[in-house]
Amino acid sequence: MWSKVQLVFNTVKHLKWTQVQYQMFYRIRGKLGIKPHLKPYDFRSRDQILVGEINSSLFNDLIQFKEKKIEFNFLNLPHQFDGDRIDWNFNEYGKLWTYNLNYFEFLLSDDLSYKEGISLIENYIDNWDHLKDGGEPFPISLRTINWIKFLSKNKVTNERIDERLYHQVQLLLNNLEYHLLANHLLENAFALIFAAYYFQDKQIYARAKALLLQELKEQVLADGAHYERSPMYHQIMLFRLLDVVSIVQNNSWKNQEMLPELKSKAQVMLSWLVNITLSSGDIPYVKDSAPNIAPKSSELLNYAESLGLSLKNNILLKESGYRWLQSGDARLLVDVGQVSPSYQPGHAHADELNFLLFDKGTPVIVDTGISTYEKNDQRQLERSTSSHNCLVVNGENSSQVWGGFRVGRRATVTLNKDNDSIISAAHSGYKPLGALVQRTFKVTSNGFIVESKVEGTSQLDASAHIHFHPEVSVVKISKNMYRLGRFEISIEPVAECFLESYMFATGYNQLVQAKRLTINRIMENKIVKSSVHLHGHVLVDKK
Repeated sequence: MWSKVQLVFNTVKHLKWTQVQYQMFYRIRGKLGIKPHLKPYDFRSRDQILVGEINSSLFNDLIQFKEKKIEFNFLNLPHQFDGDRIDWNFNEYGKLWTYNLNYFEFLLSDDLSYKEGISLIENYIDNWDHLKDGGEPFPISLRTINWIKFLSKNKVTNERIDERLYHQVQLLLNNLEYHLLANHLLENAFALIFAAYYFQDKQIYARAKALLLQELKEQVLADGAHYERSPMYHQIMLFRLLDVVSIVQNNSWKNQEMLPELKSKAQVMLSWLVNITLSSGDIPYVKDSAPNIAPKSSELLNYAESLGLSLKNNILLKESGYRWLQSGDARLLVDVGQVSPSYQPGHAHADELNFLLFDKGTPVIVDTGISTYEKNDQRQLERSTSSHNCLVVNGENSSQVWGGFRVGRRATVTLNKDNDSIISAAHSGYKPLGALVQRTFKVTSNGFIVESKVEGTSQLDASAHIHFHPEVSVVKISKNMYRLGRFEISIEPVAECFLESYMFATGYNQLVQAKRLTINRIMENKIVKSSVHLHGHVLVDKK
């Protein structure tokens, strides 16, 4: 009981007072049955806005029409409904699947006709009074954006749809996600900008402008990264921002007054995207990142170019906590950041001082990835320290990830050296156990060295895992040396090492078997100080 109290305290003490206030306000309002006043819709003719639209294959596989059935495919889980009997509350695949159904991103599919799209929107309106998850502010935000894109693209004037759309926006205005903040509140702001321009509503615009500029200022770090430190969410937020740039740039309403600030933020975000993207075009799948969820970096860059945006030059990776080390064609991604933002760590992992290895843009050493957002054992495992290339002490997580999207006690990272050839840092995640974890990452002429050290008492039992991509063939060639195709990896001093299987996430709800190297008894014979070296033979060409 006491440990649970401590866990909750260490979680909520990082919250902003705004979050606490709105959490209480929304709960009390709900229990009292108080319904906020919604401004009625006043239909009037208006100009159709011009919204930039990305050409992405992401949307084309979301919906298919099969005889008299409609099949939706979200998170790699397809499900069919009778054409006129769609259950918008369908939840057998979890809440995120239901959310995706209610986002209406399938309206952006090239394979969806105008009539089919209108029919789906009409069906949704017919079922409005029975909606559950779809009535929450986050799906309302994304649905607002996607309806407006579809209606604008097809030059639709439909009073019933506009009335329901306006009603959604009023609900959003009265339920902005101040209790969550982070990307949720930013998505709220993006949706309100869409709505303000679509309806040419000055009141919505005033609130949307203030909220959007405020959140962009807070959520975009100085090196251009979105502050939740997930490359996937960075792509999503940048996509939204580019859409808003397109709206403001292509409309004379409000005299494009926000355009300079929006472009400036977009440019630094583009710079970070270029810095973090691999030569293969993929992003590193760290934190909550997964394939085929966000637009690709190349698509975002093409979209930005079409809007006349250029990159901000010479912005180095810094505030985001990521660093690249390079030796030949290989690159080591080092994470010296920490839980961010402190008040909303929903997409953070217990992965302090983690590293990934890429050869010519191809992943060699990886994280396990993520396959679910459900609050279950798999989600807990995928956020854990043991699912990353980190040191684990006494089987504990370096930061207390729990509850699917929460973090209790969290590690503090101290950066000691930081340049192109050596990065050295320590973290305090195991301070309650009396341990300090230190790591040094070095570039050598033929690869990299990762030195790991745990300082503490003789009661510590430290171990580590090194996860290999499923397409990497790993062969043991001696007690402490392993061959990875044309590369080699060695551990010194000789420790208790062995290969074992783990499950690698190739996407949501998709797991394949892969190999990882487990290193036990790092503090062999209870020595207070010990170290593990991942030697530079990683890059020795064995031809």
